[in-house]
Amino acid sequence: MKIIESKEALDELLKSRKSERPNARLKDTVSSIIKSVIKEGDAAVCDYTAQFDKCELSPSKLKVSKREIENAKCPPELEKAIKNAAEGIRAFHEKQLREPWKADGPFGGAFGEIYRPVRRAGVYVPAGTAPLVSSVLMSVIPAQVAGVKSICVATPCNEEGKVNPGILAACKLLGIYELYRGHGPSLVAAMCLGTRTIEKVDVIAGPGSAAVTEMKRQLFGAVNVDLIAGPSESLIIADETAEPRFVAADILSQAEHHGSQTYVITTSKKFAEAASAEIVSLTENELSGAVEPAGLDRLNIVVVKDLKEAAKISNLIAPEHLQIMTKDDEGVLDMITNAGAVFLGKWTPVPMGDFAFGPSHVLPTGAAAAFMSGLSTATFLKRMSVMKADEKGFKNMSQTMEVFSRYEQLPAHGFTSRVRKEKGPK
Repeated sequence: MKIIESKEALDELLKSRKSERPNARLKDTVSSIIKSVIKEGDAAVCDYTAQFDKCELSPSKLKVSKREIENAKCPPELEKAIKNAAEGIRAFHEKQLREPWKADGPFGGAFGEIYRPVRRAGVYVPAGTAPLVSSVLMSVIPAQVAGVKSICVATPCNEEGKVNPGILAACKLLGIYELYRGHGPSLVAAMCLGTRTIEKVDVIAGPGSAAVTEMKRQLFGAVNVDLIAGPSESLIIADETAEPRFVAADILSQAEHHGSQTYVITTSKKFAEAASAEIVSLTENELSGAVEPAGLDRLNIVVVKDLKEAAKISNLIAPEHLQIMTKDDEGVLDMITNAGAVFLGKWTPVPMGDFAFGPSHVLPTGAAAAFMSGLSTATFLKRMSVMKADEKGFKNMSQTMEVFSRYEQLPAHGFTSRVRKEKGPK
């Protein structure tokens, strides 16, 4: 953990910030998995599951049976939490749905847009170091709200071939009975490419390891992907009115993710020292062992002159999660242009959004929030433009069509105008 006050140190920090790029070895490994899945299909998934997850599966066992899903033993408190989270997530995404529109064209006729869901979506749910039960909800519900009729889920299993009961319970609640188990990256490849057992999807969504992320990167184009996400990251803007212990707890909640990058930007040197002391206290006591030393090394506290500078730096970092705890949270938000998700005030820690509040926790990382958004219903919708010209509209546009046709050397384009002029109205 470092407290940064000088402009030079801050410039060095910002300069070192780069999007996650896969190394050559990872690229080659993922490429090899893709080739194997193309050639061997289900057998390749089973081979990789045996090699990496120490679980022997036959192709007939890749799909989890409906009986296994129905009989999952989930702790009652987790089942209740799943139901509560699902309610909030569904309510939020229902507000995202876009209405079709139609308007008169300026030259005659009409134009507009309509929306159609993709036919089939695949969702990957990590379960390696920890089962991300909430990711089932955060990825499946937006697809359901968008109107996707066919949704499958894939997730790792243990050495006995068992899927985490919380993941099973979440699938059961959402009515998802097409669930596959096995080696994560090869399952993603199977969903994107299709095998005898796993039907090809149109969109792949959900978080995952570096290998899963690289798989999505290489297969984009064969299918659409939600986004290419890297390790978790969080940034807190705080002034002297913020509660140091709250800020310390909140930033550590994200620093505990493997490979995380975390920042606290404050206008007060006194607050920076108080927050730093609280971070040390928490990691030595209540949260002892929760955060890896490397995670603490990537935790930076930056002292700036005012909230305007804090917002400027935050926009340069473009964090996945942005918390604002100041005397004027809304005023700071007005200056923010780049963030995956924003959490306002001392009663809105990031884990509230991670688990249940409503928006999906699948968000852009590695500065990608500067140019893209997180998973939403739009991930599973296709926007189609619709045009209908009348005779007046055609006549008003015909000369323009013919001019462009000549200059772009596309004679058949222009002929569609001339043939109508020659034919005339019926």
